[in-house]
Amino acid sequence: MLIVEDLPRVQTLLRELIDEPGRFEVLAVADTEAQAIADYQALQPDAVIIDLSLRQGTGLGVISALRRRDTGKRPLLIVLTNHAFPVLEAACRSAGADHFLDKSRDVPKVRGLLEQARAAA
Repeated sequence: MLIVEDLPRVQTLLRELIDEPGRFEVLAVADTEAQAIADYQALQPDAVIIDLSLRQGTGLGVISALRRRDTGKRPLLIVLTNHAFPVLEAACRSAGADHFLDKSRDVPKVRGLLEQARAAA
C-alpha cells in the first residue's frame, strides 16, 4: 500500500486504519506527485490511496502517471479528498481511479474497499 497525502495527521490516521501485519502493509507515504510516482515504481504496491491536493503536483497527475505505466499489474487506486465535487470525480475516474471518496465522511470505507479487493484477488 502506498499513501499519497500531504497532511501528517491524515497520514497517521490512514496508517492506523490500514496497517495490519500479514494483511495490509503501508510501504510508503508520499506527499508530492514526483515522490508518489517514484515510490510506486520502486515498491509496486497493490493499492494506492491518493489525495488530490499535494505539497507539489496533484493527485490527478499521480493517477494519470500510474495508469500510463504498463507494469503488468493494475493497482487499486482510491482517491480520498476534501474536494469531492462531481467534476473532479469525473476527471479522476477518466484518468483511471477506481474509487472516489470524500475525506470528511468516507475514510472508514477505505478499509472495506481494500478487503473487497483482497477477496477478489
